[in-house]
Amino acid sequence: MHGVIICFNLRYLFKKIDWLEERINDYGENTYFIIDCPGQLELYSHYNVIKSLANHLKRIGINVCSVFCLDSTFLQEQSKFVSGSVLSLASMIQLELPHMTILTKCDLIEDKSILDDINNLDPKNIAAEINPYMGKKMDKLNEALISLLENFSLVEFFPLDYTNEEMVNAILYNSDSILQYYDNQEPREDYYQNIEKSYGQDQEGNFDYGNHII
Repeated sequence: MHGVIICFNLRYLFKKIDWLEERINDYGENTYFIIDCPGQLELYSHYNVIKSLANHLKRIGINVCSVFCLDSTFLQEQSKFVSGSVLSLASMIQLELPHMTILTKCDLIEDKSILDDINNLDPKNIAAEINPYMGKKMDKLNEALISLLENFSLVEFFPLDYTNEEMVNAILYNSDSILQYYDNQEPREDYYQNIEKSYGQDQEGNFDYGNHII
């Protein structure tokens, strides 16, 4: 019932799309919007309202990407991990947008080493771990789902630990890249001038930019 109400509200918003455009235009150019969408999966797998909204934003010149947030606790159970990966893939295919899958709450994971190989897991090993707990009758379904993920090979995970600056910067960089943010930026003429003032020249008159000599 809750999902139906949300879908109705989104459809109503789409009917008032001119109002939304005006509100967006009030912010001017080079504005970064983060739209927190409802978590009901049917909005992305059964209805086209989110997809239609994204397409309209693209038509008025706004670069759009989708971000699927998956709780890192799903890593503790292989069945949940496969389920979350399939949901992310389904959303990606349905929305037809540049896509990122972020593993949230990684600060709660004690063994951070499991995050290093999260994008290199062997599907056969995952199936071998899941099948004994779900019975023989589920083997073919599990293998089909894992095969689907392997064949598409589109789901890439970006771990997020809000206390880790490198993880945060990696997510920001990748989101800016798929939104083509850097393509629209004007070259900064003062960039090298500021660096030159910071680093100075060596004895041969070259500027030392950290590990690079120009």
